[in-house]
Amino acid sequence: MASRTVSTLKFVGSISLGLLTGLSYTLSTLTLPTLLTLPTASSASKAFTNLTVLSLAHIRTLASISSGSFLLAYILSPRSQKHPYLLWTALFVASSGCTEHFLRFAVAEKAAVGTRKNNVRRDKKGKGRQMDASYEVLGAASDRESEGTASGEEMEEDVNGEEVRQQMEGFMMTQVVRMVVAGIGFAMSVVGIWGDGAADLVIIEM
Repeated sequence: MASRTVSTLKFVGSISLGLLTGLSYTLSTLTLPTLLTLPTASSASKAFTNLTVLSLAHIRTLASISSGSFLLAYILSPRSQKHPYLLWTALFVASSGCTEHFLRFAVAEKAAVGTRKNNVRRDKKGKGRQMDASYEVLGAASDRESEGTASGEEMEEDVNGEEVRQQMEGFMMTQVVRMVVAGIGFAMSVVGIWGDGAADLVIIEM
């Protein structure tokens, strides 16, 4: 009975870990690059916010199920079958679930650099508009039209702009790292389970 329970826990942990790896792969290679091609920054920001909330909820759920399954499998296994790969796999799964915390400083530093560049760009645009406004050759109608266009661009940049792209790229980098870490854990679990099956087969034949 205990052996069947341990086998079930290993199976559940491996399946959950495989789903976690596939989810991170899909986010980093398909979903986020598609969001970067949206026509407006506001629509991209809304879609990215919804995607972040839903994806993190699923990622943490899968990571909790997988790591808990492998830990329980190690605890419930007989002393002769307490293989270290169960603990290592659980460690890799837990690490993949907390990747955003480990990479927070790197992403924040990258975002800060991008923000400084955006501020410099906006300052240059502001000075350019002040110089254009000083010319008296422009008509009043032309001035109102150019100011409306400039204010619209400023609003778009202040609300979203490059900051949304930087957030998406940082989230994408997090998913790539999570995919690699979870993939290593998944490969370790598959090899370990295969090794358990091979060992049981040898025991039965003997």
